[in-house]
This record gives sequence, C-alpha cells and structure tokens, in this order.
Amino acid sequence: MVPGYRTMNEDQEIFDKKGGLFPNLSESHRSRIRITLSILDEALCKFTEWAQGREVRAILYAEENDLSPRQKEEILADVDGTRQIIRELRDKLELEANPRSVVKTIQASCYILWVDVLEMTGKYLRGFGEPPPELVNYLDPNAHQILKYLDHIKALLLKP
Repeated sequence: MVPGYRTMNEDQEIFDKKGGLFPNLSESHRSRIRITLSILDEALCKFTEWAQGREVRAILYAEENDLSPRQKEEILADVDGTRQIIRELRDKLELEANPRSVVKTIQASCYILWVDVLEMTGKYLRGFGEPPPELVNYLDPNAHQILKYLDHIKALLLKP
C-alpha cells in the first residue's frame, strides 16, 4: 500500500457511506470531465487501430502506418493503461457513457464539408487571386455536383 492513498475497499466504504466518493460534484464538473474523457477515449480507439496495423487508403487521403512493431506494442500497452484509469474514473465519478449518433456525426460532417467544397468554387477562389477561367469552368460543375451528393446524404439521414 502506498502511504497517503486509500485502498479500493476503503474507497468503496466511503463511496457507500456518502452516496458516492464525490457527493458534492457539480453536474458541470462531471460533464466537463466526461466530455474530456470521451474525447480521449475516441482518440485511443484510433491509436489502437493504428497500432493494430490500420492504414486507410482512399483517393487523395492515405495513411502510411510507419509504426515499428515495438511502437505498436507499447502504444497498445499505454492505451490499455489509460483505459484502466478511464474505467476507474468513470466508476468513481459515476460518469455515464453518452453514445454518439452516427447519423448526427455524418450530418455534421456534411454541413462542415459543404462549406469547404463551396469555397473551392471560382467565386471563392478569387480571394486568392483571379483563377484561370478554364479552371473555374471545370471546377465549379464538379464542386456543385459534390455539394448535391452531400445534400443527398444529409436528406437521406433525415428520413427514418
């Protein structure tokens, strides 16, 4: 036992007597801690996938998994250690998981990407200097078609 630290049994006794380890913990504090740990846990999911060899390849987006076997092994160990702490904090602070809706996540991404794609059109490219007319004539219809696809995805997700 480490001097100055309580054992798990001592923590449980205090927890049971007081209605939790931190009965006066405000909902604002609890929420902030839960959000931070949720973001951390999401990042740990990605770290785990990369440590397990993930390498996403798309058209212009590509990941190069240049982690060495030793780095992968140590990342997985650190992720496991971090998750043990997250579990303990969840239990001791009585934190609830707040599942994220995939539908809402995709919708939010579409809204964000919509603006970025729109800014790829000639009207907005002019902010960086006059683009060649041939580029505008080529790029604008393609950008507008992408916007239609994003709009369709958003609309698709609005239907039950």
